[in-house]
Amino acid sequence: MRFVLLLVPVLAVIVAYQYVRHEITSGQPRIALPQSQPFLSAPIEGSKLQAGLKFKLDQKEIQRLNGENLARQIHESTVRMQDSAAYIRNPTGIRWHGMPPH
Repeated sequence: MRFVLLLVPVLAVIVAYQYVRHEITSGQPRIALPQSQPFLSAPIEGSKLQAGLKFKLDQKEIQRLNGENLARQIHESTVRMQDSAAYIRNPTGIRWHGMPPH
């Protein structure tokens, strides 16, 4: 009796698998999805986006920000390399906590 109770779900799975395999390999679409018209839009013009505000890029401010970002990245890379060197010298060091530097 137990064997029959175990065999019934297995047979149901096999039948479902064969049905799905047959449907997929038949090549016939089972669901006809409606096709919509393509959405056409004109190119976006930046001059029309202004809301009465005149926006001007200050080249000196951009250079200053780029310099600050570069200095910050160099500092972070230096600290990361120092951490890596300290970890390589003593991976089980007393002062090292957490995962290794990457």
